[in-house]
Amino acid sequence: MKTALALFTALVTLGQTFGASDPGLAAWHLDNLYFLSNERLDPIVAPNGVASHLHRIVGGSNFGANYNYDQYAASGCTTAAVQADDSNYWMPQLFWKENSTYTPIKAGHRFYYFLHRNKPDEPVKAFPPGLRILVGNLNAKSQAETGLPQGVFNFVCLKDHFITPSGDKSGPDFNFATDCPQGLVTTVRFSTCWDGKNLYRTDGSHMAYTDNLQFGFCPVSHPVRLPGIMLEYTWQTYNLRPGVPLKGKLVWANGDTTGYGLHADFVNGWDTDVLNQALNDPGCLTGEMTMTACPTLALHTNNQAAVACKPARGVLETVEDFKPITSLPGCNKEWSSGAKPTCSPAVPNPDVPSGLKGTDGSLVYTGPSMLPDDNDPPNTWTRKGCIGGPSSLNNSFTYSDAALTQAKCQNTCAEWGMPWAGLNAGQYCICGSDVDQSAYHWSDGQCNSPCKGDSSKTCGGNGKLEMFHNPSATTIKHAGVTDPQYIGCRRQGTTGPALTAASISYQSTMTVDFCKQYCTAQKQRYAALSLGRTCTCGNAWANNGGTPMPQDTCNVPCNGNNKQLCGSMTISLSTYDLSLPGGSSPSGGSTGITSSSTSASSAPSGAVTVTKTVTVTAACSPPAHKRRAHRDFRA
Repeated sequence: MKTALALFTALVTLGQTFGASDPGLAAWHLDNLYFLSNERLDPIVAPNGVASHLHRIVGGSNFGANYNYDQYAASGCTTAAVQADDSNYWMPQLFWKENSTYTPIKAGHRFYYFLHRNKPDEPVKAFPPGLRILVGNLNAKSQAETGLPQGVFNFVCLKDHFITPSGDKSGPDFNFATDCPQGLVTTVRFSTCWDGKNLYRTDGSHMAYTDNLQFGFCPVSHPVRLPGIMLEYTWQTYNLRPGVPLKGKLVWANGDTTGYGLHADFVNGWDTDVLNQALNDPGCLTGEMTMTACPTLALHTNNQAAVACKPARGVLETVEDFKPITSLPGCNKEWSSGAKPTCSPAVPNPDVPSGLKGTDGSLVYTGPSMLPDDNDPPNTWTRKGCIGGPSSLNNSFTYSDAALTQAKCQNTCAEWGMPWAGLNAGQYCICGSDVDQSAYHWSDGQCNSPCKGDSSKTCGGNGKLEMFHNPSATTIKHAGVTDPQYIGCRRQGTTGPALTAASISYQSTMTVDFCKQYCTAQKQRYAALSLGRTCTCGNAWANNGGTPMPQDTCNVPCNGNNKQLCGSMTISLSTYDLSLPGGSSPSGGSTGITSSSTSASSAPSGAVTVTKTVTVTAACSPPAHKRRAHRDFRA
C-alpha cells in the first residue's frame, strides 16, 4: 500500500491542482488485482484468432478470443476485488533473456481511475457497453514512433522505494543500468475522451487524450469524459536475478528489446449501473481513495472471489511465471531496430478451442446518447462554454473593439451569416462557421476577462474563447443596405491598401454610384469607399485586407450624398462586388441594407500592381469643352 500511495501522489502532482471540494480531484486505485492468464489472445486486434504474441491478462473470467459486452459482463468472477468490474486489462508479457532462454517474469497488478471532469457540474460517465481501447504501438523503437504524448508510458525502477522513494529511478524505457530491488514498474495511461459514437476504430480515433493527458480538458471532437485508466504492472525482476542490472536482459513478448513496444488494452465489462452510481456518489468523490473506500463499490468487493477467479472458457496455451522456455511464443525473435524479423520455417499457431470463440459485438454505439445537447434553440445565442483559442473557429474573421460587448459581437457574426461567435481577451470578436474539432474545452474560470464595453459580463480570457452559437445565423444580412452588389463593411489592409489597382478621391462630391462607375471603367471587380471621399478598385484583396468588419463601423456619409455611406475615417471600407447583378441605386438614394442572401465573395488572393492613382479636389463635372487640370501618377 505504501508503494501505491507514494506513486499515486507523485502521479497526481503531474496534473492540475484542485480545491479539496472539487470532485474533479477524485481518483480511485485498485490494489487487489490478480493474474488471470498468459495467452496469445487479443480479442481487439485478432478476434477469434491467435494473437501475434503473449499477453498478461487480468480481469473477468469470460475473457476469450472474441469480445462482446454482454458475454464479458456476465463473467462469473473477476480477478479485480470489485466484482462489478468484469472488464479485462492486459499488457504484453515481459521476459528475462539469458543463456538462450526466456523466463516469464511475474508481476503485481494495479489500476487507477482518474476522475477529472470537463466541468465541475458534469460528472465523468461510465464506459459505454462494448468499448475497446488500445494504447501504444508494438512496433515502436523510439518515443516518436509510439505516436503518443510524453507521459503515456512510464518506466520506474524501484531502487530504495520503501526507505527513500526519492531514490527511485525513472527512464524512457526498461533498460536501466542497475537492478531494481523492489521491482520494475511499467504504467500506461489510457485516453479518456470518447467521441460518443464509435466503440472501436483501428486507428484509435474514437478516443483522444486531453490537453494534459488525464488531467486536462477534452477536445471538441471527443466531448464525453470517461474515467482515465492508468494500468500499472510491477515486474518482480528481483525474484529472478537479484542484484543484476536490467539493461540488455529484458524483452517484450513480441521480441522488442528497446521497451518502446509497450502497449496495453482494455475491454469494458463493468456493471454500468454500479459504475455510474459510484461516479455520482459524493462519498466516492472526496479525493484520492482505494476503490473499496467508495461506499458504492465497497458493496461489490470480494477479495476472496478475486483470488480464486480462473478463466471460465478454457485456455489456449500454458506459460508459467519464472519457468524458462527456449523461444518466445509465436514468431517473435529479438528485435531492436528496422523491420521485425520473420520466421523460416513459419511457426505454427495452436488451434483456438471453440469455447474461446464467439460473436463479436458492434463497433458502433447504439445506446442512449451521451453527447452534449447541441440542439440549440433557433434565433438565440446559446453560450457553449470556454473553448479553444483564437484559431478555434473555422472560416473565421476577427476584429477588435475597445467597447466590445457580447451582444455587439453576436450581432456582427449574425450580420455575416456566421453561427458561431467567440470573444477573446475582453476586446476581440471572432466569427466562424463551425468549431475546429481539435480545439479543447476549458473551465469557465479561464474565460474571465470583463468585456471592454460591459464589465458586468465576460468576453473570453487570455487566449481562450467564450463561445456562443446561434443555428439561425447562416444568412448574410447587412443592416440598412439594399444594393445587391454590396458585400459589406470590410477592413483596409494591415500593411497597405486592401485594393491597389486604382484610386480616386473627391473632397466634396464622392458618391457610391460614381465609385462603382469608376471601378467598372478601370475593369476591376471590387469597389471600396472610405473617408467619405476616396474610392479604390481591385480584382483581389491585397495586404491582408478585405476581412469583414461590423456594419456600424462604416459610418461616414459620402461627401457627395449624405444618404449614402462611404466607409469610415479609419480602416473600414464600404465594399461592392461589381460582378454581381444589379446594384443601381436611385439618384440620391440610400445604400444601407435590408437583406441580402448573397454570400461574401472570396476572390483570388494576391496584390494587383497599381495602374493609376488620381486625386481630384474640384467639382465632379467641369464645364463643357474645358479640359480639367490634373496630375497623373504611374506606379
